[in-house]
Amino acid sequence: MGAIETEVVVVGAGIAGLTAARTLAGEGRDVLVLEARDRVGGRTENVEIGGQPNEIGGQWVAPYQDFLRGLLEELGIELFPSHRSGRHVYVGPDGTVSRYEGHDAPLPDAAGRSYADAVAKLDALAASLDPEAPWEHPDAAALDAVTYETWLEAEVEHEAARDLLRSFLAGGFMTKPAQSFSLLAGLWVIAGAGSVDNLFEPDLCLAYRVVGGSQLIALRLAEELGERVRLGSPVRELDWDGDRVRVTAGGDTVAARRAVVAIPPNLTGGIRFDPVLPPWRLRLEQHLSQGSVIKALAVYETPFWRDEGLSGEGFAPYELVREVYDNTPPSGEPGVLCTFLAGENAERAGRLAPDERRDLVLDGFERFFGPAALEAVDVVERDWSAEEFTRGAYCATFDVGGLARLGPDLRRPIGPIHWACTDISGVGNMHMEGAARSGRAAADAVLAAL
Repeated sequence: MGAIETEVVVVGAGIAGLTAARTLAGEGRDVLVLEARDRVGGRTENVEIGGQPNEIGGQWVAPYQDFLRGLLEELGIELFPSHRSGRHVYVGPDGTVSRYEGHDAPLPDAAGRSYADAVAKLDALAASLDPEAPWEHPDAAALDAVTYETWLEAEVEHEAARDLLRSFLAGGFMTKPAQSFSLLAGLWVIAGAGSVDNLFEPDLCLAYRVVGGSQLIALRLAEELGERVRLGSPVRELDWDGDRVRVTAGGDTVAARRAVVAIPPNLTGGIRFDPVLPPWRLRLEQHLSQGSVIKALAVYETPFWRDEGLSGEGFAPYELVREVYDNTPPSGEPGVLCTFLAGENAERAGRLAPDERRDLVLDGFERFFGPAALEAVDVVERDWSAEEFTRGAYCATFDVGGLARLGPDLRRPIGPIHWACTDISGVGNMHMEGAARSGRAAADAVLAAL
């Protein structure tokens, strides 16, 4: 076994861990990053389609995500506008397909008013939260005792408006059934984005993509760190006392003064801590779980939908394929459509054979774009629940009642151990923005401790 001495050891080479390591190295600290996978990037991953990078993990950058955009500028990474020109598609509860322009789905007038009223209520509640400490809200316990589904039934009068709000937050972000997470947990994600529109409206949340694919962020960070990043090094043991840690990863042991554990909280149970972590930390981990997501990319010779004046974007709250986006590279070819099977739909689809799942995805695309959508030359998918070092996506969230009780402990250091990942971030929670912010915050805490 190799014995390595360093000042700070970082566990995990996603955006959070690499941002922490870059910050520490920039301050002259000796740092080593240990990554279990054979790649960097965590929940961002590029795949090659038509000789060009495309994203099979997290990807979009919003105009209001200032910290991430600043990091991209430092790394020399460019953005390009997501393709959204043309008419969008909405499939209603009776299967009626509508094509429309703008960002408002063609709901009946009563449903549209109900939806707008509900958004105003959610915005008011979210604005009353501190996204860095939602558990400090005076009504946190009450908000955390009510499921999002219960709130929808009580506060949103029109069924179609409820269905859309359920699809957007539960299916689109929490990736869990609406009855399995609290109103407070949902509000935290909204507050972390700044508003319901910031979170839901494609003009904002899906505004930009990374030239070179979003994994390029982690690749550039790792490139700066060079030999400080070790791949294929899953951390299985972490011994610690008041001012030292010793990490066992593969054939190496790493001794350091501080550790930044930059993996989702649901994965820390795979590390044997000695001494065992405090009971409050163990309880926290037991009440957090990842959602269920399968991301699929369908590849076509050309983006045929553009010929019909369509944007490639569509919503169908009542279908297996609930959402679709144009994921074509900036070169314009090949054409790529992207979807996410989330929550119950991911659980259902995950039990099928790959060929059956492929057919269901293409059948879903046909509902939006007609028979040409069946003529895909390839379908690439990633079930993030099946990834050993992720086990779900987009983010680990608390069960009902967990955030108000246990949220204050999410970022609490334990001796020389600090924590980082988008799952524990306030602003940017569940996004690459949150990962980068969390990594910086953990590095700042380590620097202060050192």
